Amino acid sequence: MEHLSLSYCHRIYTSKGEQSSDSGGGGGWGRRLLKAVQILIVITLVPPFLNYAALQKETQELRPDNGQLYDVAWGQKLFKKCHGKGPPTVILDAPTGMTSDVWELVWPSIAKFSRVCVYDRAGLGFSDRPLKNYSQSDGEDAKSNIRNRWHPFTIERMADDLNKLITASSQEPQPFILVGAELGALVAQFYTQMFENQVAGILLINPLSDDLFELDSGSWEKHWYGNLIPSFQSLQLGAALGLVRLALIVGLISQPLTGTNLADDVVNRQKYLLCHPKHLSSVVDEYHFINESFSQIRTMRMLKTVPSNVSVTVLSGNYYDELMPSHLNKAWAKSEQNLLTKYYPRAKHIVINSSDRHMLYRNPDAISEQVIKMIKQIRNKLRIKNG
Repeated sequence: MEHLSLSYCHRIYTSKGEQSSDSGGGGGWGRRLLKAVQILIVITLVPPFLNYAALQKETQELRPDNGQLYDVAWGQKLFKKCHGKGPPTVILDAPTGMTSDVWELVWPSIAKFSRVCVYDRAGLGFSDRPLKNYSQSDGEDAKSNIRNRWHPFTIERMADDLNKLITASSQEPQPFILVGAELGALVAQFYTQMFENQVAGILLINPLSDDLFELDSGSWEKHWYGNLIPSFQSLQLGAALGLVRLALIVGLISQPLTGTNLADDVVNRQKYLLCHPKHLSSVVDEYHFINESFSQIRTMRMLKTVPSNVSVTVLSGNYYDELMPSHLNKAWAKSEQNLLTKYYPRAKHIVINSSDRHMLYRNPDAISEQVIKMIKQIRNKLRIKNG
């Protein structure tokens, strides 16, 4: 219909004869206007359709072969892959808004010593977004709406999802060693306080601390809500319009896991996720609800602490991000020190030189080395306990 309409308009303009074309007046202007409209339609409609078609194909091609989707309740599925033999089982939890790909260079070394699992939190990567039960009553017929009490994209819901993933949907050998970076470190702490009998050790990498936004006159809060969230919202809109894919093709942007030698399928998967509006929507949500997660961990600490028999190690780089302004790096370092002083005074604190938040994939051996040390320590404790 669109093609017929444009052709009909073209005949109207050309049927006016030589006067119209010779004068260079209304007919020429009309043709230029129609041409501009056609170009605008192509620019507006074609990239989103091409991006959508590419995503359908890439969803099947780029899903890791050695991972599975596990139902954690009501048909909501989370992606998880595991290697090696336990116990203990090491669970790797990614930084804010990132997927299990960040551990791609860490887990192989750990798998030689014990069982290790990586997973994608709800909505990220190949995991489903959190489902919501709209029933007004609890009970078998309503499938129980108790999970609605855990707000999606907060650490309460994340810890609950993880518990179902590794103890119900699949039964991983206990005890667990929880290794989390940034938001993943918050999840590890909350999980340990909720399910303390399951956890033997936690390793926190550049952990988010609930007082971060209160330091340095709220510099991190301003950066978080004024820069980080708007940038991810722009990416989400660009992905929906198909513009992110075009930007990747012409080299205007790059996938986030740079500065290391990752396998081609991991690099391609990261590009795919940058083009996926659903994934980016969940990234935005994890950042958006961080204050609620901070509130939840504060409340949990008022009720109970991490048991003294749980080994705690904190890994930090020289900076949070060496490319960030110094006042943000200093505020992050101070929040980490406050966390150690107030809640984990007996924890082992290790600073990885020449590293920042990118150490997960740029200096993976430094991380796997500390995880392996904790595995050996916990196995020795288990031997002594079991006689």
